[in-house]
Amino acid sequence: MNQCIFVFEFITGGGLASAPLPPSLAREGALMRDALLRDALDLPDTTVLTLHDTRLDLPAHPEAERIPVTEAARFDAAFDAALTRADAVLVVAPETGGVLAALAARVEAAGRPLLGCDSATSALAASKSRTARALARAGIAVLPHYTDPDTLPDILGAWAVKPDDGAGCDDLQRLPDRAAAAEALRAAPGGRVAQPWLEGEACSMNLLCVRGHAVLLSVNRQVLADNGGRITLAALAVGDIPASPAHERLAERIAATLPGLLGPVGVDFVDTDDGPVVVEINPRMSTSACALRDATGINLIAATLDALRRGRLPQPATPRPQRIVLAPAREAA
Repeated sequence: MNQCIFVFEFITGGGLASAPLPPSLAREGALMRDALLRDALDLPDTTVLTLHDTRLDLPAHPEAERIPVTEAARFDAAFDAALTRADAVLVVAPETGGVLAALAARVEAAGRPLLGCDSATSALAASKSRTARALARAGIAVLPHYTDPDTLPDILGAWAVKPDDGAGCDDLQRLPDRAAAAEALRAAPGGRVAQPWLEGEACSMNLLCVRGHAVLLSVNRQVLADNGGRITLAALAVGDIPASPAHERLAERIAATLPGLLGPVGVDFVDTDDGPVVVEINPRMSTSACALRDATGINLIAATLDALRRGRLPQPATPRPQRIVLAPAREAA
């Protein structure tokens, strides 16, 4: 029986049609889209749909059927047309502004199987502070979050200030001390959080989740770049860190705490002498997951379908390390 899989990536799929396209976001979006199209096209008896912002180069896989999006006014009609035909839908979109949660809710309302986290969990994970509180209640180590510039604790050293609903390093500032962090909060009131800059290695994990369980697919190094106090993600070494029992326990505890997580999920954390400390959860495929097929041989689309339909997770495989270079710049201290 032929099935139809709708693979939607927000940046390359017309989510910003009629708006400027930041080159870095377009490149990362294309990496994720093409990795997912490759996986979907390898499924037997499968038609693959995707949306395409016509300002961008065509996807690397011409076998996928493309629905063009030429302007913002045509986006909703194109998305709904693909949704109508789909037997299952995988959405990659930023959490910022509730975009991912809203698109997940549209898939749910249409009665289509969602190959990803449910809308309620996506809405929760969009907020770094709400996610941290949920994890902390379950006894999971998280970075503390502060929003009131007048009550920041007297913690020496650098601080980070960023949007509460930002994705990854979006608008992340590294500031020299608590006073500078308080000033940054006052300059942009509402919607931003401050955190002490935690000493340790910036890392991430790729999970595949279903019904309160997870398999850990890779542990990755993050290379952060400091551009005058603006922190960006310069590169990823996917699968470069051997998974430890502490990493595996963390993956399972996160899935148990947030049972609405499904399919590919990214977790940013700092590896410290006392163990991993969670920074945020990405309730979707993240950029590092683009290398998982080459690193582990696991087809994310096939594994997510198996998890959704049968509650079955793949056996973990020892990754072959892969490197993704995003933006060469001076490395952050």
